[in-house]
Amino acid sequence: MSKSGRVVKFKRRRTLNVGIIIFLILFIYISINIYIYFTKEHISIYEVQEGYNTTNSRVTGLILRQERLVYTPKAGYIYYFLKEGSRVAKNSTVFSVDDSTDIMDYITESDDMLMLSGENSKQLQYEFKKFYSRYSDYDFTYVYDFRSDVESTLIEMLNQAMIEKGRQIEENTGFRYSYEVFSSDTSGIVSYYMDNYETVTRETVTKDMFDTSKYKSIPLRTTEMMAIDTPVYKIVTSETWSIIFPLTDEQYEKLQGKSTIEFTILNDNFTVSAPVSIYQNPLDSAYYAELTMDKYLPNYLKYRFLDIELHFENIYGLKVPLSALTTKDFYLVPLTYFTEGGNSNEKGLVREEYDKDTGDVKLLFTAVDIYYQDDMYGYVDTNQFSPGTWIRSTDGNRYQLSMTGKLTGVYNVNMGYAVFKRVEILYQNEEYCIVDKNTSYGLSLYDHIALDANTVVEQKIIY
Repeated sequence: MSKSGRVVKFKRRRTLNVGIIIFLILFIYISINIYIYFTKEHISIYEVQEGYNTTNSRVTGLILRQERLVYTPKAGYIYYFLKEGSRVAKNSTVFSVDDSTDIMDYITESDDMLMLSGENSKQLQYEFKKFYSRYSDYDFTYVYDFRSDVESTLIEMLNQAMIEKGRQIEENTGFRYSYEVFSSDTSGIVSYYMDNYETVTRETVTKDMFDTSKYKSIPLRTTEMMAIDTPVYKIVTSETWSIIFPLTDEQYEKLQGKSTIEFTILNDNFTVSAPVSIYQNPLDSAYYAELTMDKYLPNYLKYRFLDIELHFENIYGLKVPLSALTTKDFYLVPLTYFTEGGNSNEKGLVREEYDKDTGDVKLLFTAVDIYYQDDMYGYVDTNQFSPGTWIRSTDGNRYQLSMTGKLTGVYNVNMGYAVFKRVEILYQNEEYCIVDKNTSYGLSLYDHIALDANTVVEQKIIY
């Protein structure tokens, strides 16, 4: 076999596969990140939104008016000339008394019918509509009120119709009936209800009076014969009236320093403001509030108690979950040690630094943020200075950083790491708080914060 026919085997040169290496690096990187993702504690992020809270308080108020009962000086059947809530001038006719039933018998025996006027018909329709809008299967109070209102309205209509009919009969037939007319001795507003609270004053009000289950309003208009010295109507002699209610400790604190307050009368959802005063009753040593009004008296003439809602204040700010709150220590630095340094207007502190080689003391200016200040101290982040650092004031005094105080805040994570932001709480309940949106070094609308402050460490990267 010739030499040219030999086959010579050469060792094959090994080469690195770049694609495999890159794949392995990526695989290891992804594996590490997957491991970190499943083993580290995850941080939930909350976006700060605007929020508000209205602090209201519902109470039952007792109405006090300048009022007195008027009694009939004569026994007989009472016929009224005025309707409920009418204003009457001094010496104006209010009612008449007939000591017999002659005119009544004459009218009822005649074939003429007593017709309702247009105004009377509208009044009845109003009572029916009011009852329909207020009726509830769970509260029959409106049923009794409706019955009383309708009876009162019908009696008023009957009295007016009988008086007019009696005058016509007297003119047409000459028949005379023995009634006597009585006038008011003062001006005021007429009411035909009594409840034995007419003589109550703010000095004699006690908490027992606010038990509405024992309250009873008695209508004074009736078709029955009245004995002498029986109350026939009530007259309110002043437009000024008041609403009084006992105070809880919380309500007492919130009303301190207020001269007026806005409130809603829940009986008809009417909102109004009125002067308010607080006093202590010597009878039971309890504190009461008095709302004084000089308008709207006729609207609540038939009421003795009103359900009202006090509007203390509306709190607006940023809504933050309580779980996001945390506290942080800050150095307390006397305000006299803050100065401006360099070529800027930045506030800062002049700290002492020792040269290890020469032993000389150098004075270095460090710009700082004052997170909060009171009358004596500014709050400086403890991360900027080591404990025990000495600082100097412009007049040469020295102060060692050691005393600390706590501020409440949250961890802002807008930049991918946790930064402490101070908050000032305006309102707080069991789930969240409303914080001031204008706090220096505080939060802004739509900031991202850690939902649970216990899951992050300040300045640590979280993404």
